[in-house]
Amino acid sequence: MDQNASFCHVFLSFRGETRNKFTCFLYEALKAEGFTAFMDRTAIRVGDEVDSTIKEGIRNSMSAIIIFSQNYAYSTWCLDELVLILERKKNSRYFIIPIFYEVEIRDIKHQLGNYGLALEKHRARHNDKVDKWKEALAEVGNILGQHVEGLQSTFIQNIVKLFREKLAAKFPECRLPTLEGPSSQGSSSSSMLRPKPSNDKVILYTISVNNGLGANGLVKKLLMSGNVVFEERNCSTESEYMRELEELVGNDRVRFPMVIVNGKDLCGEEEVEGLDDFENKQKLISVLNHLYVSAKTIENLRDMFSRSLTFQSSIQDQWINRRYS
Repeated sequence: MDQNASFCHVFLSFRGETRNKFTCFLYEALKAEGFTAFMDRTAIRVGDEVDSTIKEGIRNSMSAIIIFSQNYAYSTWCLDELVLILERKKNSRYFIIPIFYEVEIRDIKHQLGNYGLALEKHRARHNDKVDKWKEALAEVGNILGQHVEGLQSTFIQNIVKLFREKLAAKFPECRLPTLEGPSSQGSSSSSMLRPKPSNDKVILYTISVNNGLGANGLVKKLLMSGNVVFEERNCSTESEYMRELEELVGNDRVRFPMVIVNGKDLCGEEEVEGLDDFENKQKLISVLNHLYVSAKTIENLRDMFSRSLTFQSSIQDQWINRRYS
């Protein structure tokens, strides 16, 4: 995947020593199965801070596979990536698959061997970060991971299978890339009929209550019909999602459900670039606008009813006051 792509199923965090021995093969195996993976192509990293491309890659991914190796902790970039990944995982469905390449889990969890030596070396220049890095390593050490063992090609196949299962469990509303079976590999008609997954970053913002309109399910069904990979963010359960949405569209423009495509409201005034291959794009826009009008009508009726009750109560109070004064 190109570094500048806006969406990916998985972010690959690794040290350069595994790039040509393991990580590139994992990347190609994921790609062959139809998954979009973010793999940093930069061989030499300049500076101490993780650049914006890496941060966006983590933010715009649905999961992370972290390849821990002997020298992983010697890279401050890798350690910063790890912290960002764990922060992304908090209060969301983001998941992590740790892979241990020629290194023991206990070395990571308890910072032993090269991991302990690396952190001590970092204290000279990054003393303010070391404790956070240690906490991150200890935390990720408690996540069930996989040791690289046996035939590497078989191991990678099993990792891709595990990744598919975890993605399906965490994001059941997302249609996964279709596996090519032996019978369909030579069939041009099957590949032509199957819509390609979009690389656009699509986020569906919802709330738990949708005025009884079944809005969330209707919008999700439409997105899934076009094989659109999207992430649902429920603003009722995570306040940070509401703040995020307000920053994107403005407080007075928040409506539910909202479909954000590449950072823009699909039904907003600005033209949205993306979902060009989604046949039901205009239908989705029409459905959303209809839902917004219906919700507004219900809101107006509630306000009218509330004002009517207030008026009736006021008249009743006046009558009582005149009757008994």
